[in-house]
Amino acid sequence: MTSKIYEPREDSYLLQKYVEKYSDVDDLVLDIGTGSGIQAITAAKKAKKVIASDLNPKAIEQAKLTASIEKIKNIEFIESDLFDNIPKKKFDLIIFNPPYLPKLKKVEDIALFSGKRGSETTIRFLDQAADYLKKDGLILLISSSITNQNKIQESVQNNLLASKILETQHVFFEDIVLFLIKKSEILKKLHGKDVTNAKIFSHGKRGVIIKAQYKNKTVAVKIKKSESTAQGTIENESKFLKILNKEKIGPKLVMHDKDYLMYYFVPGKFIEEYIKEHTKKDILIVLKKIFEQLYKMDNLGINKFEMHHPVKHIVVNKNNPVLLDFERARYTEKPKNITQFCDYLIGIRELLRSRDIVIDRNNMIDLAKTYKDKPSKINYQKILRLLK
Repeated sequence: MTSKIYEPREDSYLLQKYVEKYSDVDDLVLDIGTGSGIQAITAAKKAKKVIASDLNPKAIEQAKLTASIEKIKNIEFIESDLFDNIPKKKFDLIIFNPPYLPKLKKVEDIALFSGKRGSETTIRFLDQAADYLKKDGLILLISSSITNQNKIQESVQNNLLASKILETQHVFFEDIVLFLIKKSEILKKLHGKDVTNAKIFSHGKRGVIIKAQYKNKTVAVKIKKSESTAQGTIENESKFLKILNKEKIGPKLVMHDKDYLMYYFVPGKFIEEYIKEHTKKDILIVLKKIFEQLYKMDNLGINKFEMHHPVKHIVVNKNNPVLLDFERARYTEKPKNITQFCDYLIGIRELLRSRDIVIDRNNMIDLAKTYKDKPSKINYQKILRLLK
């Protein structure tokens, strides 16, 4: 691996123009991959303080020398691979001109090349940058048309950031692209609640799940999908989780407002994946625990509306099933949680049979109808007795 210093080029001068524009007198600025120090020195001429870092110790030496010659004293230089040695501070402006060229065979230059797609270092940067940014802080990021832009935009979105192109400059065989990146509104809210390391975990029909850290615990944050036309889903799910948590049903609610709800993250396997990997004894324990929760919900008059196909609505961890997604839950006179789950079990009879669990279809249908007409404890227990 070479340790060449990246000397200023077209991308450096494009970035410098906007560093000068966006640096302010009271700013704390972070220049990642400072190289020759051009961006750090430019920012330091206006900002209160600049921290300049680079993986290459020779670059740090050169940048220090240049700053000294220009009599710049408000720059702290740190040898660091991205954020590894950066103090846990919040910055007004973060600057990064990363290596963005796809790696060539037998050519090593950390100042120029970044993995097969050219986007690897940028993605590593984006995965950490938000936690170092003030509420209204900004990121100036250089990229190139040669780099996999889809991967970069995916990373921006997954890290709950928002981006726009400030300028594009054509140079020889590529377009140099300068992005202005900032926190999304939901990320500002979460950071205001001391939530860190927030990243999109999964997408549902109506919501998006964010995985994050809160008070040293892993949490899931649900927000509404921007394209969803459903109304009041977050408020509705929060309301029913409060009620059901008292019965030890659903993930434990931590906090909520009109835009999001947060609960402790539930590790484990989705129900069918769990069934494929576990013994008959364990599966029967889990199925009975699910029925117990559904019976409680029926007694409360709460209908979940998802139990006929709960493939992504039940997570099992150490034989403890947790029901997820209560955004459609409603109070009804005749809840259908148990009867819907009976239908589901009939539908996966072959999967259960592969684990030596036989569901008598006709008996299950008859008992489900009887329970529907009279949802008593006796009729509920008759259904449980079919699980052998």
